Amino acid sequence: MKKKLIHSLLAASAVWAASGALAPAWGQGAPWPSRPIRIITPTPVGVGSDIFARAYADRLGRALQTPVVVENRPGALASIGTDAVAKAAPDGYTILFSTSNPFTMTPFLLSKMPYDAKHDLVPVTQALKGGSFIVANSAVPAKNIPELVALAKREPGKISFASYGSGTTSHLGFELFQEAAGIELLHVPYKQSAAPDLLGGQVQLGFEPPVSALANIKSGRLKALAYTGSKRSPAAPDVPTLSETYPGVEVFTWLGFWVPAKTPPAVVERLHKEIVAITHSPEMVRLINEAGLDPIGSTPAEAAAAVEREAQAMGRLIKAKNIRID
Repeated sequence: MKKKLIHSLLAASAVWAASGALAPAWGQGAPWPSRPIRIITPTPVGVGSDIFARAYADRLGRALQTPVVVENRPGALASIGTDAVAKAAPDGYTILFSTSNPFTMTPFLLSKMPYDAKHDLVPVTQALKGGSFIVANSAVPAKNIPELVALAKREPGKISFASYGSGTTSHLGFELFQEAAGIELLHVPYKQSAAPDLLGGQVQLGFEPPVSALANIKSGRLKALAYTGSKRSPAAPDVPTLSETYPGVEVFTWLGFWVPAKTPPAVVERLHKEIVAITHSPEMVRLINEAGLDPIGSTPAEAAAAVEREAQAMGRLIKAKNIRID
């Protein structure tokens, strides 16, 4: 009886191993994951993608039953953090969580790139997306985009807008708006948040994501003139989109996951499955919506196609405006 049981167990183990269930994802070493995973985000602690990076890390750790930690590597238009992932071992233990900017904007803004944006990393999924609010200091007389455009045409180059630095989404978003409206605004780049100066009236306009704009909009400290997404924000449905005045003019940011190129397909597939499940879980959907954003959960191929489209559009804009950072 004991011999028969041993033979049955051995046979079952052989079938299980042959099916790949016990085989490591890349054919050698321990099965993945067998040690902690790093999510690198190219933003400072508590800012931008860091907030959601930590929410995903907690849930991904539970799903994979292994610790998932967040590491912040900000700087150089997100190229520092992105490069750290590009140069990491392609073993599934180092993941990038970022906007698409390091792939669609940074390569056109820096004369020398530390990584190859097209070949060194591959996308896992687009996780979530959202537009930004064009906001105005309460002293600005315009209550909407047509009134702002009329004011700017009367006083070309005098109305100022704040950005998070030259070449950022906030800067290029205003460039697209100026181009569509045929107006000239004064660019005031900031290294950190411009909120204090915007609230104080030292600068008149801002381009803010929902997470930093909504509280000031709802309190009346800032006026929301437009939302730059493809549809009105559920968090502020009374604010018209920019495309309602200028059809086709949309500026949205999406956050996604990337891994080093040559990461085993089985690992990419597992990460995609778990991250998409987390993204569409009721708890995460509520968290995303409360920030004024929308869940996505695209396939790797869809994410790659989105990067390619955006890179072409942003590349044309940056070259046309002759914007350089170095």
